[in-house]
Amino acid sequence: MSTAPIVKTNEYFYSEVKRGSGSKRVVNLLQIVAILLVIVVILYLVILLPNQVDGFSMEPNFHNQELMFTDKVINWLGPLIPALNYTYQRGDVVVFPADGHSLIKRIIGMPGDVVRIENNRVFVNNKLLNEKYLSSEVQTNMPFSNVATMAEGESFKVPDDSFFLMGDNRPNSKDSRFADIGPIKKASLQGRVFFRYWPLARLGIIGRGETELQDIVQ
Repeated sequence: MSTAPIVKTNEYFYSEVKRGSGSKRVVNLLQIVAILLVIVVILYLVILLPNQVDGFSMEPNFHNQELMFTDKVINWLGPLIPALNYTYQRGDVVVFPADGHSLIKRIIGMPGDVVRIENNRVFVNNKLLNEKYLSSEVQTNMPFSNVATMAEGESFKVPDDSFFLMGDNRPNSKDSRFADIGPIKKASLQGRVFFRYWPLARLGIIGRGETELQDIVQ
């Protein structure tokens, strides 16, 4: 008669231990989820920004609807530690806000550079800009003078705090050649595009476009 309560008591405690263990697992899972959310928020606010290509102005190097990550670290780490020389350079693909959405273009003119577009070619500091990420058949022209930043053959000095940007699809890109876009202030750049994650067939790191300034042959 005295053994029955002991058995029930043991079963009661055993049952309570199982419930406590399950609750602990739920708490641990919630903690993991919370930590992951914090990491995602930090990544989004400080380190990287997801972007989607909208349009055809960067073809053939970037296609409509492609997904990529933009490096935001360059905006604060470079100025914080100048010795790293972690800064924007000619050939970088960057993202900036315009007309209520983000645009993706490539840096052509650095702060203080003198840019000129003449005979469908780009000149920087009176040297021919050889853009090795573009087909030799690509021609760069100026839009109609009433909407252009400068006239055909006219030299334009990029302000010290800004960049002159253009899309890779030169005939179909609204960029710094247009007066309502113009040179983009460094403070307006959201970051440098560095990784494409969709489509999977084009997955990979996006490096700086190779450029070369060549002396003009008379």
